[in-house]
Amino acid sequence: MSEKIHEGLFKMPAEIKILERAEMYLRKLSCGVNPLTEETLPETDVCKQERISKCLTYVADYLKQKVMPVMERRERTVLAPKPQKVLKPRQVRELATEELVLTPEMLSKFEISDEPVSVSGVVRRLNFLIPRESGMMPLVYADVAEVLSREGILLKQEGDKGKELNLPTPRGEELGFAKVEADIRGHHSVYTKCNADAQKFILENIDKCVAQANERLAKRKAYAESGESVRSGKEKFHVTEDQLKNYPTDESPVPVSEIARRLNDLLPQNSNVEKIYFKTIRDWFVAQNYLEEKKTVLGKIFFEPTEAGAQNGIVTETRVGKNGENYDAVLYNGTAQKLVLQHVNELA
Repeated sequence: MSEKIHEGLFKMPAEIKILERAEMYLRKLSCGVNPLTEETLPETDVCKQERISKCLTYVADYLKQKVMPVMERRERTVLAPKPQKVLKPRQVRELATEELVLTPEMLSKFEISDEPVSVSGVVRRLNFLIPRESGMMPLVYADVAEVLSREGILLKQEGDKGKELNLPTPRGEELGFAKVEADIRGHHSVYTKCNADAQKFILENIDKCVAQANERLAKRKAYAESGESVRSGKEKFHVTEDQLKNYPTDESPVPVSEIARRLNDLLPQNSNVEKIYFKTIRDWFVAQNYLEEKKTVLGKIFFEPTEAGAQNGIVTETRVGKNGENYDAVLYNGTAQKLVLQHVNELA
């Protein structure tokens, strides 16, 4: 029986006394003594049987060692006043006016956690180093995730309901990044955690993350000066022939999210071209009859390559998902990627 169950079973402090008495009664019965009269039980009494005596002793020990300590801790917790949690104000990026600067002195105050923390957790702790009222642009998760993707540590993958996930590559796992699955507030979440070595790797590459944050600030200022909003006036995704020459020629199968990332990397910094989303590429494959949308008996949508898709480099790979269940991930080899490149400017 777990501690949580114990805590739910007993709610009144007075019950501690009842449990103490019950433990004493069980102990005496297991020894063949009537707890009310202190007289020895007759040999014919069932409590004198060895198996029953052992069971009574076990329950008495369990009450004393497991249940009662939990109740006593609960009583102390209820009586003790809770200290007020002091929270540092969040850095509001919409109000930021200054470039982010994380000096060696500031970074020296970052405490490496022995317990693995999420990438978002690392970002929050880095932002706590920024002086109040500095007006500096804080980091966001995407700044760090983008740098880790470029360094080959994380790879964008498609999760449940088409959600894009940043999960560790084999190299990332070697450096201390780990895929984690957990039920958080009733929702199944898949994300990446960083052990002490992984946290150090992020700190070693922090200048690149800071550059990402400052690029966002510069972009926003440029749009503000031109009188446009940050999201307005962007051109649909397109690339030139010269830019396409820089697309990686790796023939190994990759998820569609990685194709999108590679295409977006072809765009110059501060480009006025919208980035392409992996769903756009996937939907194009569906429209061309290379992929087929299907549903499980529970109504969950998934995709499978058609016969034409299989002939053009779309493959499936069995992987282990949540709850240890196997699922087929759709991957695209060099042939399928070339199809995308041939029609890239038609996708958007």
